[in-house]
Amino acid sequence: HGRENGALDLTPLNGPISLKKEKVDPAAVVYAVPELASFGRVFRSSSPLPLTETETEYVVTCTKHVLSGYVILQFNVENTIDDQRLEEVRAVVEGDSTVFDVIGEISAPSILCGETKNCFTVLQQADDHTLSPTSFSCELRFNAVTIDSSGEELGDSYEEEYTLEDFEISISDFLAKVKVNDFRRSWESMGNRNEVLEKVGLKFKNLTDAVAAVIDFLGMLPCDGTSLVKVKNKGKPHMLHLSGVFVSGCEILARAQIILDETVGVVLKIAVRSADTQLSRLVIQCIQ
Repeated sequence: HGRENGALDLTPLNGPISLKKEKVDPAAVVYAVPELASFGRVFRSSSPLPLTETETEYVVTCTKHVLSGYVILQFNVENTIDDQRLEEVRAVVEGDSTVFDVIGEISAPSILCGETKNCFTVLQQADDHTLSPTSFSCELRFNAVTIDSSGEELGDSYEEEYTLEDFEISISDFLAKVKVNDFRRSWESMGNRNEVLEKVGLKFKNLTDAVAAVIDFLGMLPCDGTSLVKVKNKGKPHMLHLSGVFVSGCEILARAQIILDETVGVVLKIAVRSADTQLSRLVIQCIQ
């Protein structure tokens, strides 16, 4: 380290200091459990979904880990009751369709007050079913043990059931955001052989909210800065380019034209391209 042109070189000896927080892979929790790690690589993990209010006795969130043919549901359970220990904590789920079958559960052996532990439910996708959005009812089941301040048990344990909020596994859970370097070129080279077109009305009052919602519905990555609605283009249609990949590894591209019509509200015209017409149609179904 020396001076160059009288300026002090402050570059650290071992290269620039990175202040970026280390990104934790949410799927690491799954890989840490041998029975779950054997299912293979997690394709994508959702954000934790609250299944209770934050001020309740038990605070529960659910993270959906999507794999090829399976979904591993991670239930993060916090016990906030001082004089209670929870044992054999498991989440019992029931879907409203035949797309998924529950094939296994891993319970949390014990959760003391102030502790947060995970239990898991494994779903298998039924081979003969096309994916469709599935809503699940959910219940926490455990043995509750009353304890004193020293942790000694007071009396027998008793079985408890605690109803959680319903949650959904949607088509967009099976899509990952993947960047393409040149959207226009990728769009042209993919061709329109498996293109699916749709025109729908959306219940939004302005373009900014409508564009954000379409991105959210599809779970794909906006390209070429098309997620930003320009104020000066008021009255003109907004073009949105999206790219992603399906759990099967199939690339998906979408072009959407979003128009704010003073009389009918927001109108969405969307074209989806992929290597498979059925998949393009499936992606279109994400629009709610």
